[in-house]
This record gives sequence, C-alpha cells and structure tokens, in this order.
Amino acid sequence: MLLQFSVTNHRSIKNTAIISMKASKDNSMKESLVSPDGKKELVPVMALYGANAAGKSNLLHALLLMREMVCGSYAKPLKGAALPQEPFAFEDGASEPTSFEIIYYYQGIKYAYGYSFDKEHILAEYLYHWPNGREALIFSREKARFEFRENVQEQMTLAGRTADNRLYLVSSNEWNCAQTEKAYQWFFEKLMGLTGTGMSLETTLSAIEKGGRKKQRILKEILYADLGIKDVLITGSKENPNVLAVHCLVDRTGKETEYSLLMGQESMGTQRFFSRIGMWMEALQNGTVLVVDEIESSMHPLLTRHLIEMIQDATVNTNHAQLIFTTHDTGLLDLTLLRRDQIWFAEKDEKNLQTDIYALTEFSPRKGENISKGYLQGRYGAIPFIGGTDAWEE
Repeated sequence: MLLQFSVTNHRSIKNTAIISMKASKDNSMKESLVSPDGKKELVPVMALYGANAAGKSNLLHALLLMREMVCGSYAKPLKGAALPQEPFAFEDGASEPTSFEIIYYYQGIKYAYGYSFDKEHILAEYLYHWPNGREALIFSREKARFEFRENVQEQMTLAGRTADNRLYLVSSNEWNCAQTEKAYQWFFEKLMGLTGTGMSLETTLSAIEKGGRKKQRILKEILYADLGIKDVLITGSKENPNVLAVHCLVDRTGKETEYSLLMGQESMGTQRFFSRIGMWMEALQNGTVLVVDEIESSMHPLLTRHLIEMIQDATVNTNHAQLIFTTHDTGLLDLTLLRRDQIWFAEKDEKNLQTDIYALTEFSPRKGENISKGYLQGRYGAIPFIGGTDAWEE
C-alpha cells in the first residue's frame, strides 16, 4: 500500500510536491479506510483536481516514471545512455537534479525509497525499512560511494557492477540480492497505471482469454454498465487479436439473434470502460495501487462513479487496492463518495509557472459543506481564470 509520494523538479513541478494517503481524523466513512498493519489507517482513493495545464497529470507521470525506472522501459539503460529527466524548463542556467521518494508497505513492512538524477547519472539513492517498527538502513548511495548494513562484502561487489546511470535497486535484484528483493517486488507487483487518454487492452484481454471466473467477472461489470454486450470473443493471432463484442437482439416474437461488432466499432465510452475494467479487476484481486489520468474520459459520470465506488467499498476491495486519479468531474466532489482527506488540488502559479499540490483539508471545510460549489466558486483555488468578454472585443 502507498503511504506517500514526493517529487522535485519534474516538468511543471519545481519545488517538492507531496501527496499522502494517510487518513486524517475525519470520522466519516471510516469503514472505507485500509490498513497495512492493523494500526495505521490509509485512504483507498485520492482525487486530484486542477485547471488544464495546472500540472496534475505531471504528478501522476512522475509516479509512473519512477516505476518505469525501477522495473519498466527505463530500468536497464545501456552504459552512457541518457536518463529520462524532464526538469522544470522555465529557468536560466543548468537544471537541478530531479528527485523522487516513495513510502509504502509491502507484506506488512514499511519501506522508504528515493533517488535523485540528472540526464546522465544517478546522483543519490537510498532505501530504508522498518522490520520491527524501527528505522533501519538497507543501503545508501552518493554517486559512486555506497553504504550497507548487511551482507556488506557481497553488496559492495554488486555496487561495483552498477553503472552510474542505473539504480542499485534494479541491478542488485538482477543478482538476487535478498536485502533489496522485497522492496523491488512492490514496484513490479503493486503499482500500475495509465497517463494521458490512451487505452491499454492488455489486462482485460488477458482475463478474457483465461476464461473462467475472471472473464465472468468482467462480463458481469460490462452488463452492470448497461453497454448492451452479452459476451466478448477474441479471434486472430496473439500479435493481431480481433476483439468482438457480442450483442443480442430480440424481435417481436421473442426470438433472440446474436450479432458481433469489432470492439473498435463500439462507442469510445464502451471502449474506454472495456480497457479499464480489466485493470480494476486485477487491482482489486492483487491489492494494487492504480494510477489513472482523466478517469472520466469519454465515460458517463455514473460509470466513473461506479469504478470509484468499487475501490471505496471495503466489501469489494478486500485486498486493499488503492486508486489515485485526476479529473475535472465536479460531480465526484461529493462527501458521500469521498472523504475530505481524499480530495487534492493542483494549481499553477501564473507568474512563475510552477505547480503547487495541496489537500482540501488545508481549508478545514465543514462536514456538510458543498465542496463542488465551493470549488467552482474558487474557494479552494485550482480552477481556470476565464478572462471575461475582453477576448471577443476588437
């Protein structure tokens, strides 16, 4: 489970931005909270609001980029290859390093992992854990200088094999280092998501192909969503699958006839829901942290709300999955759906073009306050400034 994430100097985020899943003292909807250890309480869902170009997507991009650098497409750069740094652009002189830090729980143990980098080098890296409730260093790194507390000789050997543009968390796991294995596994097993408006069918198609309970669960959700689809079939090759949505038509005599459409011929909302429901099912089954940009894109508000309610409902979310999403849908600013500590904002300063991230709780809203109305009135910031009629005057 995710406790906290922070990022410095990434895209529009120049100064350190922090989001936290730690539950406040709010007593509302306590039954929806999740706990990694039976003591600490975390929220299962975080909604991030803000105007277009405010930087809310950049925060999610940073979180998923961290995953990509640990176990994805940027995890194994060739020696001398450039690192995927995207520093704050509106600044004279040489750019500062980019830094990520994440605090999470895996198998009941708390970990804190972070690193800083520029376009050529990993400049610093560290990993701590709390195996007995007390902080303990696993490793730290300042460029080529490493420090270890356990299995020092072997880890020094592994450190010597780690190129200056690679993370030690990655290279040590290639050599089955027991000290870093579990911390690495969390990124691989427990963090996934999508940025932008792209669609990934891989997870849904995998469940459909396996059949059985996984397929039936997806078909049940599609039926619940009232998309008019009775079944989903996959033909063609693994490289070029044809996804067919089966519809059932009933004539005046009650006779049923089945027709199939390629999924690409379905509405954009249907395609969007189909692409995401597999990820939702996998997250609920595995207790994954699911990161989604523009959750409402092309979907009806009631479908969006249903996806959120699945994570909020402790009877459905039995494995403590978490969801972090960006949205413009003010209909979700509903204190019967989300607690006050689950609503966050991104606002860009119009003078220095830097993004600031902050929580609704900083405004101490009343329990029965109309959050949607207050947000649209500008009470919490993070809305666009519409410049009146001047733009239309000649």
